Amino acid sequence: MDNYVHMNDGEEGDTVNLYHILTTVYGINRVTSFLEDNFIGIAWSGLGDLEHTPPEQWKEQLVQHYSLSETELTSALATLHMFAILMQDGDYVLISDDEWTYVGDIGDYYYDDSSGTEDDLICHRRGVTWLGRIPLAELNDKVQVLRNDSSILAKFEHPISEAQLDRGLAVSVASEANNVHTTKVDEATVQAALHVLKEALHSEEEELRVRAASAILQYAKL
Repeated sequence: MDNYVHMNDGEEGDTVNLYHILTTVYGINRVTSFLEDNFIGIAWSGLGDLEHTPPEQWKEQLVQHYSLSETELTSALATLHMFAILMQDGDYVLISDDEWTYVGDIGDYYYDDSSGTEDDLICHRRGVTWLGRIPLAELNDKVQVLRNDSSILAKFEHPISEAQLDRGLAVSVASEANNVHTTKVDEATVQAALHVLKEALHSEEEELRVRAASAILQYAKL
């Protein structure tokens, strides 16, 4: 999740995508656990590790383990495909509560069945580095459309620069500050690093600006 990617103007070769995922899984809102445990996840744990099951077998597995209508089956397959295959390390994800939208940098897919595979557990996961949160009122119209999509997982259908996430990224997620390592660094190095981050705030690359803003805000909370 550390590779900087050009995010402006949606030009050819721009591979960074933005997604929104609903946080209610098995009827329980998971915003808090997603933020505190640094992941996002979806249902259908009974399918097993999707990396070890060919996509052409997913439908058969869903029919075998779950009672789904044809519409629900089609929707589940689309969500599984997007979550396990289309999403990539380095893409962005949004989750929301009643006041905020939280911005995260997505990691690789993994299957966590350490607590079992019961239907109230979330085994299909992706790690997330939460960068910060934006008041709902400060999201632009295009991001509001994405956030209000009723799909479990929805993709932003515009160049990611049009999301303008760096403009409102003003408050860091508290759980991130709690995870900062306490390795001692001399003051001169700290000031030099802060200077680099401040310069990065003026970069033409939105991803670089977002990361720099997040890093400075996290430092300010220490």
